[in-house]
Amino acid sequence: MADESNKNKDFATAGTESFKLDGQDETEKDRVTLNIQEDQPEGIILEKEKAAGIELTGNFFVDLYKKVNFYLMSHSPVKPKDKANFFHLLSVMINAGIPMVKALRSLELQMESPRLQMIVKDLGNMIEGGASLSESMFSYTKIFSDAEIGMVKSGEASGQLSKVLDNLAKDAEKAYQIKSKVKSAMTYPIVIFALLIVVVVAMLVYVIPQLTELFEAIEGDLPAITAAVVGLSDFMLNNSLVLLSMVLIVVLFVMLFRRTDRGRYFFDSVKLKIPIFGGLFKMAFLSRFARSLSNLTDSNVSIVKTLEITANSMGNEVYRKSLLLAVEDIKQGIPLAENISSNPLFPPMLVNMIDVGEKTAQLDAITAKVAAFYEDEVDTAVAGISKIIEPVILIIIGLTVGTVVAAIMLPIMQLSDVAGAI
Repeated sequence: MADESNKNKDFATAGTESFKLDGQDETEKDRVTLNIQEDQPEGIILEKEKAAGIELTGNFFVDLYKKVNFYLMSHSPVKPKDKANFFHLLSVMINAGIPMVKALRSLELQMESPRLQMIVKDLGNMIEGGASLSESMFSYTKIFSDAEIGMVKSGEASGQLSKVLDNLAKDAEKAYQIKSKVKSAMTYPIVIFALLIVVVVAMLVYVIPQLTELFEAIEGDLPAITAAVVGLSDFMLNNSLVLLSMVLIVVLFVMLFRRTDRGRYFFDSVKLKIPIFGGLFKMAFLSRFARSLSNLTDSNVSIVKTLEITANSMGNEVYRKSLLLAVEDIKQGIPLAENISSNPLFPPMLVNMIDVGEKTAQLDAITAKVAAFYEDEVDTAVAGISKIIEPVILIIIGLTVGTVVAAIMLPIMQLSDVAGAI
């Protein structure tokens, strides 16, 4: 028993623990290794410190480069898998009995993301100054969501911080997986259609004008499809500046409109109604809703605060406003299931499960199962979309390219007939 105890102690202070996201290749690059040592070599610490800060030399150009590099690092995004590793490894260290500040100092040297290194260092400094972990995380609301901060705060209050951090790691992993699957389902058609538009525009701008003289040699009227393509080509050439200006204006308008509350609501509403992909987005949001509801309820956060945090972490204005409206009704004593039962954003199955959870005081466990169900549905939907989208893309490409080719070949065939008759 003593040997086993010493072994555990050695693992906690000088062992190695790694956390790998599902679906990621097990390479050195994609792994973050927890290698805690009692005494870190001073040279390594100084090297890490230099990587996270600025040391001015007095040389204007060198200092300018360092300041720009520091700014870019301090504003770079933190990948979900890096954040998942941070939560998991911090959970392991706290569970091993390592003090919070010492755990963060060790993690600071292990994080691969320069931004996360800087954040972990700052968290350690704030906690060393008397703040709690949740209070320190609140200084980085662009990195840590309201749900994550709320769960950490509840974990601190209940003495279950290690468990909460481990749950956060799993949630970050699942959110990363779902986001990756949705992205992968959309990337293929977006790239194909973008290339198709580029090819068609190039043909209209460069190929069709070269054949105009040939088309003019044809006696009589051109085929309707050829006349339409030639007319479109002439319009693009004669109004290129106007068209380019219109495109830039539309892009600028969309970018500015998306920053407004009405714009975000409009585009998020459209996202849920896109053919084929709308259902996929809806299942991803429902999974996020159920997972957040489960975790926060399990962390003993009040239902009102749970819904407020969940609403602000949904990433969709339509769901956010619906949940915030539900909060007002819940404050009046109306149960959540009854509140969202008539809302088309929430399927009857989800409403029924929430109703059962509220009546049996097992809302956290039931919504966790609902979240797992929708995560599986996302997998199924992505596989189905991949099978559906390929023939649809092939048909659209065939019709588009066929139209342009037909517009070019029909007049040439007419010339061949005339030449044969002569």
